[in-house]
Amino acid sequence: MEKLKKVFELYALDWRRIYRNKLTLVLMIALMIIPSLYAWFNIEALWDPYSNTGDLKIAVYSDDKPATVMDKKVNIGKEVVNNLKENDTLDWQFVSSKEELDKGVRSGKYYAGIYLPNDFSENLVSFVQGDIKHPEINYSVNEKINAIAPKISDKGAGTLQETITTEFITTASRTLLDILNDIGFNLDSNLPSIKKVTAKVLELNDNLDVIDGYTKEVVELNKKVPDMKEKLKMANEFVDYLPEVDKMGQKVVAINGRVPEIEKVGGLVYATQARIPEIEHAGEQIAMIDQDFDGVVNTMDQAVVEAKHGLTIIKNAQKVLPQVNELALSANKLIPEVKNSIAQIQTALPNIASGVESGLSIVIVVSQETAHLTGQLAGMLDEDLSDESLEAIHNHLVKVSERLSFQKSMIDGQIDVLTNLQETTGSSELDGVIQQLSNLSHVVGNAEQQVDNVLANWDSISQTSSQLSQALNQISDAANNIQHQAESIPVGAITSAVESVIEEAQNMLTIAGNVTGAIVNQNLIANVGELLTATSGTIETAITYFEKYRAEMPKVKQEIHAVNELVNGNMPLIVGSINGGANFFRQDFPVLKGKLNKASTFIQTDLPGIESDVKKTVDKANDKMPKLETSLKMATDMVQNDWPNIKKSIGKASGLIRKGEEDIDLTEVIKLMKSDANAESEFLAKPVKLKTEHIYHIPNYGSASTPFYTALCLWVGAVLFSSIASTKFSLDDEEKKRYSKRQQFLARMMTFLTVGVGQTLIVVLGNQFLLGAYTKNPVLNIIFALIVSFSFMMIVYVLVALFGNLGKGMAIIILVLSISAGAGNFPIEMSGPFFRAINPYIPFTHAVNLLRESVGGVYWPAAIKAIIILGFVTVLFFVLGLIFYPKADKIFSYLNNQLKKGKILH
Repeated sequence: MEKLKKVFELYALDWRRIYRNKLTLVLMIALMIIPSLYAWFNIEALWDPYSNTGDLKIAVYSDDKPATVMDKKVNIGKEVVNNLKENDTLDWQFVSSKEELDKGVRSGKYYAGIYLPNDFSENLVSFVQGDIKHPEINYSVNEKINAIAPKISDKGAGTLQETITTEFITTASRTLLDILNDIGFNLDSNLPSIKKVTAKVLELNDNLDVIDGYTKEVVELNKKVPDMKEKLKMANEFVDYLPEVDKMGQKVVAINGRVPEIEKVGGLVYATQARIPEIEHAGEQIAMIDQDFDGVVNTMDQAVVEAKHGLTIIKNAQKVLPQVNELALSANKLIPEVKNSIAQIQTALPNIASGVESGLSIVIVVSQETAHLTGQLAGMLDEDLSDESLEAIHNHLVKVSERLSFQKSMIDGQIDVLTNLQETTGSSELDGVIQQLSNLSHVVGNAEQQVDNVLANWDSISQTSSQLSQALNQISDAANNIQHQAESIPVGAITSAVESVIEEAQNMLTIAGNVTGAIVNQNLIANVGELLTATSGTIETAITYFEKYRAEMPKVKQEIHAVNELVNGNMPLIVGSINGGANFFRQDFPVLKGKLNKASTFIQTDLPGIESDVKKTVDKANDKMPKLETSLKMATDMVQNDWPNIKKSIGKASGLIRKGEEDIDLTEVIKLMKSDANAESEFLAKPVKLKTEHIYHIPNYGSASTPFYTALCLWVGAVLFSSIASTKFSLDDEEKKRYSKRQQFLARMMTFLTVGVGQTLIVVLGNQFLLGAYTKNPVLNIIFALIVSFSFMMIVYVLVALFGNLGKGMAIIILVLSISAGAGNFPIEMSGPFFRAINPYIPFTHAVNLLRESVGGVYWPAAIKAIIILGFVTVLFFVLGLIFYPKADKIFSYLNNQLKKGKILH
């Protein structure tokens, strides 16, 4: 029980993982739906193909000459052609010569040809003279055009033969009845003929209900003419839209031509996906800057005020330095004044620390700004090297050069301040900082020289995009390196060190206030003067920088806030889009690329011919519709006005005939025979209707093919899911110890079977409700389909779980054999010996047979047999998988490793 509980734990883990990963969930749903599309499209396409034979072109030419019979000229060939013009079973093409007919059949323009020779009518009426000659119709068929079309054209030839037979009987009976009307008919000598006629009349009377059914169908068909005309109108509108279809097709071709460029974009998407953590971190930094921006502005304002105040103090100190020096060289009597001056200098010294801190902060900010500027350069470069983009890049490079020059001057100023400060105090505490700044100054100088070289050689470098791109990338790398080094400067630690050295200098000044001679000997005042001068320059530069950028702060704040809202407000969308784009290029784009190529090929090669056929078909329908409408109106008029009288006359005649030989009124018979000869002859020509009894009736071909395509869909669905989904669990080491191989096998098997249930329900319910396919037992149809799905999914799962890619190949081979030997569309007896031999041994055969039982009506002995066979196969594969799966890696690892060495199969 504990082991079974672990199986369900793994099964639940599978579906939790699927639910948490929305992309995987969407893909799982798609894998349940996609196989159904295969079945639905095929069933819909083959819904009722034999009712759409009206577009099969059959050439007809009659070379028949009129023949004379009983002093009347008859031309049966002409009558046949006229009747065929009213027949829309096939697309009869009436050509002008035998040569045109033969050429059209050979070239494939027509599927078949029917030729009536010049002695056709003569031979047909040869029985009158007693010298009977069977008339011949030359029927030629091009069997290489299509496998099915010749069979349908054979039907057309049979239709023609039936038409001629009907015409012959109609003509003969009409002639006979005309004679009866003219001469009254000799009853004694022609009694056998009368019996034959009376038998036909009785037969007609017995079939009046069937004829009534057909007349009602004619009336109903006439009512549908407006709908047919409306659909034809829609077809004409579609033809008018074909130029737009061509335009869209050309766009598809153009897109296919740009697939290499799209693949390059895919590479950029992969690179961007790798930098998602950096993007998210950048979003956090932008949000922090946006949140603290007002504080930054206030700090900058305060820094400007403090810098100006410190600059004033330093300048005041500089003014008194010469006086201090002169006073120090004077007598001790002026010592109080010297002390006051030294105190003023001491007040200015702390501003040096704030100046150093501000200068270093400016160096860092400028390095970041420079890196940002250089980062924009690559995006400004286009493939065409347009004048606009080159000018923008050149102006950008000028700005970068100015930033680098300013940054180097700031760094050198800081070096001078720190050097003078050390020389003043004799300290070496700032040597490491000075060396770090000197290195940074050297790197900035090299970068500035690099930019200036590009600007100096701009005309030659900007000739090719590759050379310019390389130069811009080098500049961007140098700017990023400067930013990295500048940000590594410990501003706080340096400020503390500077304050320590300043404190030492203040102590020296304090001592100097007491011992003036020491100041003079150590040149302390001179050194302090140089230090104040350097600091004053740094602070003035900082003030200029602060005031310049303070004026831009409102605009910068607005831009940063807008960027923050745009980036962080859409960060999940950005990250999801990047991941989605990467997954698209990794998984879907290869498939899309293939389909796009096929679509492009179709548009360029097949679409023009299809459009031409559509136009011809619609034109033909436009031409035939008025004639069809007229014919239906005439037929409806005959049914509504003439048929009741005809029906009444036939009933009356049959009643009289049934009175028998004892009471026959010849006058009444002759009177009856003198009625409409044309109407009666038409009934005599077709006295009998075939009544068909359907066992397990299925109304259309699409519904009849549903079991085959449903079973095929379920197998394809199993193979498709096994090709994408893994049969192995992804577990950490601890979980691998907790769950055995068999438990993993059973849990993943349950996941595969669950997907199979989803595929089954979708395709079966889609067949019943979406397509409206006929199903005698809908509930049993679902149950039988689930049995088939369990069997197929178990077979494919075990094959793939045990053999890996080799198992997938086995599943595909079984699929191919199933299509050929499964007796899906044609009886297996019509297949070759090999396929007849393997038919009973493939599960697909019994799956199709089981599904057919629920569609047409259940014959339980056949259904139970199929269920037993499928159940046995399911249990057999389950047992094999359960036994061998834990050992599969060891047993079949060599085969899978050999497959992987090909560097194609995973």
